[in-house]
Amino acid sequence: MTLFHQTSMEICKLIQQNGFRPGKAGWCGGAIYFATSAAATDTKAIGTQSHHGCIITAKVDIGRVKVLDKQCGGHANVQSDGFDSIRFNPGDGDEFVIWDARRVKSVSIAPWAGSS
Repeated sequence: MTLFHQTSMEICKLIQQNGFRPGKAGWCGGAIYFATSAAATDTKAIGTQSHHGCIITAKVDIGRVKVLDKQCGGHANVQSDGFDSIRFNPGDGDEFVIWDARRVKSVSIAPWAGSS
């Protein structure tokens, strides 16, 4: 599945070289978060660990997906229940969440000044 992640250009280059690392916090806990469009990252990359200026287009093997509510309730049990990812919508469009960076099969990066 093609998904999108926004961060700084410096971090984009590190991800391109070394791959993703799960974050420490988020709606669904520490993980790697993706939006379904580049434009959607503008309203999603808003946490304290978020950065801006570069968009990553990633091919992600989302595996077995658990759909959760807008607060991502029940996320703590998802992995132990055999799921590979989460899909949830906090109110501004779907997000996909993975924990295992090996599920990201390829990335391309580009400068991003926002969709407006």
